Amino acid sequence: MVQSAVDYAIWYLSRYPKTEQEIRIILYKKWYNSEDVQHCLEVLKKNDFINDEKFADSFLYSEVEKKWRPLFIIKQKLIQRGVDKWLLSKKISEQQEELTKWMRKAIRKELDVYKRKWVDGFDSIQKLMRRWYQLADIKAVIKEWFER
Repeated sequence: MVQSAVDYAIWYLSRYPKTEQEIRIILYKKWYNSEDVQHCLEVLKKNDFINDEKFADSFLYSEVEKKWRPLFIIKQKLIQRGVDKWLLSKKISEQQEELTKWMRKAIRKELDVYKRKWVDGFDSIQKLMRRWYQLADIKAVIKEWFER
């Protein structure tokens, strides 16, 4: 039985949310023709099954607050997944205050872990920078720490 592109895409989306580009690539890999893929994407967009803006919001929240990933890495992952750079910069600027708060919370937690492992000072800063945290954020957290 030949499965329609829309059915296959909905089945695929039921497992994990995807961007428009990811769905397009998956459908082409399954040998659907351009007309079927285009029709499928239109149907999915119309019914709000794929929405890159909502995907970017959800991904930012998940990666920064729940997994403590640095913003630089998250940007790269979203661009690889096909989120438009303009949309990404818009989302980041909208959520800049929250992202900064989450990022600093993550840095604080990392510093606490390093302190328990007896890693202090410059070594902990180097470890954080190797994990792609920005030096300005690290300095701000350390400054807050000493002002307590």
